[in-house]
Amino acid sequence: MAHIVSHHTVVRDGWHNMCSDLCFWNDTFWLVYDRTSAHSAPDGVVVLMRSADLRRWDEVAVFKTPHDARDAKLAATDDELFVFCADSHYETINGKVRQVAHSYISVSSDGYRWSTPAQICDRNYWLWRVRVHDGTFYCAEKGGDLLSSPNGRDWQVVSRIPESEGESAQQLQEIRTVDHRTTPHFNEADLIFRPDGALWCVSRTKREPGQHALLYVANPPYEEWSCIDLKALIHCPALCESGSQVYVAGRRDPKTLWIGQHTPAGNTGIFRINESGLTPILALPSDGDAAYPGLLSLEENRLIISYYSQHAYLSGVIEGDKRRLHHIERWASMRREAPPPDYPHELSYFKSGPADIFVAEIDLAAEEDAYRIM
Repeated sequence: MAHIVSHHTVVRDGWHNMCSDLCFWNDTFWLVYDRTSAHSAPDGVVVLMRSADLRRWDEVAVFKTPHDARDAKLAATDDELFVFCADSHYETINGKVRQVAHSYISVSSDGYRWSTPAQICDRNYWLWRVRVHDGTFYCAEKGGDLLSSPNGRDWQVVSRIPESEGESAQQLQEIRTVDHRTTPHFNEADLIFRPDGALWCVSRTKREPGQHALLYVANPPYEEWSCIDLKALIHCPALCESGSQVYVAGRRDPKTLWIGQHTPAGNTGIFRINESGLTPILALPSDGDAAYPGLLSLEENRLIISYYSQHAYLSGVIEGDKRRLHHIERWASMRREAPPPDYPHELSYFKSGPADIFVAEIDLAAEEDAYRIM
């Protein structure tokens, strides 16, 4: 059975810390996450940290955008490290509150000196997780388009991933000018290139029943996609390869059947994935607002995962109410104003309580004992 080799609290400071990503570049581990007063609060910033050993972490940079900087992701070439994030805010358009998003990029050649975050792509093109393959940048953006770029800055549409729901390409573009839009068949997604040249894309969905994630598969030039129902809920999927196997991590449904394991099975799960389905591997300690992981493997049968969770507070290990009060007071003093009247998120404990960032190392050597979701 797969087991946790090490588990470290990277950030615990009373903020609602969320949505991490992780990479290894220039012999150093790099981690980004969102620091905010509440989930989707309008004061988010992106924080970058570094570590030589996954245990001691130093803050390197803080990135700001005009509104809420969120959902930061890392990508790297041999010569440069990239931080991608979204800037999100809400506008009342035609009498309805709409979420508006822009994508931003910051670049460094050494990890310490960074360019000022610059807007890329058109309005409401929300770059999610960017991957670099054979010198080209790829991204399955949240609206369902596969994008490519020669440099991470200039992007073009390669293909439409989910099946059409009746709108023409022109109609989709018109919708984007008003509202950031995901479809029932596509949302947060990640990509992985296979040795035979195939491209896999795992996407969160809103399909009922179950909101099962989908695996999309395409061969070069990645213009035609087939689709496989993974029969399990996976939010914020993160993909990586270890040995000859592919793994996906993300937020799972804690009410579903899970394998027996030595540690509590929280709502952040790791699965093995192939074109036949998913195999549960391990669920990490987590609860409440959680998951949105980064995932990498530097050696066979070994995974490194970053994620966030509120389980220390919801379990009573740490008193959350006092920290929550301080947390909201700090937001009020920092913003010097109440949330805008059309701001759609209630400051519930689930959304505004403190959340921590964790990094864990996973040994997969005995994960064959798990069973398959069919």
